[in-house]
Amino acid sequence: MSVLCPKCHLPFTKQIVNREAAKDYSHEAEHFEGTRSRPYSVDTSKTVVEFVHYCKCRHCGHEWTETKTVKFDA
Repeated sequence: MSVLCPKCHLPFTKQIVNREAAKDYSHEAEHFEGTRSRPYSVDTSKTVVEFVHYCKCRHCGHEWTETKTVKFDA
């Protein structure tokens, strides 16, 4: 996420007005075949949540949305 306003491009004027969870899903664990450096590499399952941030510029008042994805270990 950027700290710049996309309209006036002033730094550190972005303010998150509201945040809500857009969707969540589960990333299933996958088994990887080993290599010489990691013979037993295994992916872990994770819960993935996408958040929508409603942003507003403190300087010019421009409003926009940003999506952020967060992965949690299950």
